Amino acid sequence: MRRALLVAVCGLAVLAAAPALAQPAQAARVEPTIAEIGSAHYRFERLSVTSEDGARVYRIWIATPRKAAPPSGYPVAWLLDGDAALARIDEALLARLDAGDPPVIVTVGYEGDRQFDVLARAFDYTPRPSGDAPAVDPAGRPGGGADAFLTLLHDRIGPEVARRVAVDPARSLIWGHSYGGLCVLHAALTRPDAYRAFVAASPSLWWGYGAVLKEAPPFLARPSRPAMTLTLLVGEDEAQGRSSRPHLHPMWTSVPVGATRDLATQLTGAGVDVRYGQMPGQGHGGMLAASLIPTLLSLAGVAPAPGEPLS
Repeated sequence: MRRALLVAVCGLAVLAAAPALAQPAQAARVEPTIAEIGSAHYRFERLSVTSEDGARVYRIWIATPRKAAPPSGYPVAWLLDGDAALARIDEALLARLDAGDPPVIVTVGYEGDRQFDVLARAFDYTPRPSGDAPAVDPAGRPGGGADAFLTLLHDRIGPEVARRVAVDPARSLIWGHSYGGLCVLHAALTRPDAYRAFVAASPSLWWGYGAVLKEAPPFLARPSRPAMTLTLLVGEDEAQGRSSRPHLHPMWTSVPVGATRDLATQLTGAGVDVRYGQMPGQGHGGMLAASLIPTLLSLAGVAPAPGEPLS
């Protein structure tokens, strides 16, 4: 029997960097965010949803601009690792968004007291490897649940958000960092019609010994592709092979340092609308905020989109 849909935990009409690799070793605690503190520019509503297998409970915040929606609906940004993303959003950023065409912001995190649920995200954000490759990461965390997670996000949570606020599917964006970036890239290659724009920051391409890279040829072999854009962002330190930790496990070294740019070049050469960017002075952990803030500002039309088209 299908589990109950979303339960509204509370509706608030308010006035007013992870370490290297994919998993934060010591995830910061969840502290009060702008959602609880309140904003003069956005109102917040909190929802809770349980995964189909009952193993994970998602904490979802819907941030809706106080500015009236345009006739087509608001743009909408879906943010993975929602608790960590929300911790990087403040009133100053919301004011900048409000000065343009502010998007609805949907943060998708996990119930609990940490910004990252390392077990839950390792399962939800990783695609199932092909063949006999084990669906575990170098730390032994089970993975392979990305398709179930993306189906839940699009088919269950998406309609629930649309029921509460007018959003424009033609201006929908999904963002993720690290394992979240891997999940976004997997979504772009396997369900490119789900969102209009995909932003993958520091995607963990090494998962499953480069399993996501094997999805590019079938994607490119499609007889037709929907209109979509893919943005691939990495930190300068990552692009140059600098890391705060040695990558000793063979899964971590299964793809070359420049694999993200190589993928962008491959897709661009096949006519895909791809942007690629290296963010100066950034390592893996710092890329969370460094990619998130310009992504939101560009969606609101108040700053250039991160990355550059490859020629």
